[in-house]
Amino acid sequence: MIIYSDLVAQVKTVPDKFRSFGFKLHAGGHLYTGEQLSEMLENGYAAIELRYGWQSKGSQDWQKEHGYPTYGIGWYTGYIGDPEIFGNPNALFGFISFPLNQGRRNNFLLEPALGLTYNLKPYDPDNNSINDAIGAKLAVYFCLHAGGRYQVNREIDLLYGLDLTHFSNGRINTPNMGLNMIGLSVGAAYNFNTSQKVVDKSRHPSTILEVRPVTPQWPGPRRLSENNITLYQAFGTVQNIRDAGTDHRYLTSSTVLEYQHKFNTKHGLTVGFDAFVDPSARDTVEYTANKTEMENFFPGAHAGYDFMFWRLSIRLQVGVHLSSIGRELKGTTFVRPALRFDISKRFNAQIGLKTFNGAQSDWVEWGFGYKIFVRQHH
Repeated sequence: MIIYSDLVAQVKTVPDKFRSFGFKLHAGGHLYTGEQLSEMLENGYAAIELRYGWQSKGSQDWQKEHGYPTYGIGWYTGYIGDPEIFGNPNALFGFISFPLNQGRRNNFLLEPALGLTYNLKPYDPDNNSINDAIGAKLAVYFCLHAGGRYQVNREIDLLYGLDLTHFSNGRINTPNMGLNMIGLSVGAAYNFNTSQKVVDKSRHPSTILEVRPVTPQWPGPRRLSENNITLYQAFGTVQNIRDAGTDHRYLTSSTVLEYQHKFNTKHGLTVGFDAFVDPSARDTVEYTANKTEMENFFPGAHAGYDFMFWRLSIRLQVGVHLSSIGRELKGTTFVRPALRFDISKRFNAQIGLKTFNGAQSDWVEWGFGYKIFVRQHH
């Protein structure tokens, strides 16, 4: 027989484990910049998404500063056009959900998700030559969701928002126009506490645990003024459009010297110089005259913004090619969205997408960085 005081003591000693399971329905249209697939994409897309999330409780400072975000894993399946051309894409991804306000019932959210798309039907010179969007069976899955979460009752939330979804392989295989989709989503999430079965797992429990954390007022980001200089080296692999459907590829390189200023533990700005090496550039169909070995080297400069949480940084950089040959072959501007992981105070690893001529995929960068200079003022 368990007396009341023993039950209260047991409840207090069992840590809360807040979880959620959700689904979303997606629908919208394509932002396609090519010509061959326009008719095949005119009916838009539709998708279903399942997510399992862990609710943070503020055990670490970064969780409090970012409003006690939820993070987890998800699965996506959808119709993006004629399956004979595009296949039936599925994706596995990780996500993090940042609340933007502390509403009583309604909270606005910003949710980036990153993963791998599979089950695509790629370009084939004999059987699928019209597909200039997808060059491989696998592609990067990226989705940025902006929306809200409305608390219907104790356990159920209504989900709604606007999504931007992107499939691309970063020119690892060509052709690679990629697919960009924008649309609306609606769904629901069920919140629960996995510690409930430890305290009282009966069919009609007399002791019911909370399914959502009670969070205090969010603190602002911790003040931290840091200046550092990082040397970053990355590599990638690409194909030219003339190599489509073959195994021929080139090794690319990105060397970056970058200054970063952190305003606090959440926000930072960067400026830097870039040295890009791309042997595929001087062998393009568009440029064949007067080739030299130096025509695979492209200096550049960039500025960017870093959004930081835990040991991760979501980075967005915009740059310019500094040489005339770089501007001729690559266009004037490039963009580098990236995700960086701080291995230690000085070492980091980063994956990013370097683009050319604005936002066209140039290559995926995989690399490591080292802070050769660090100075902090708390």
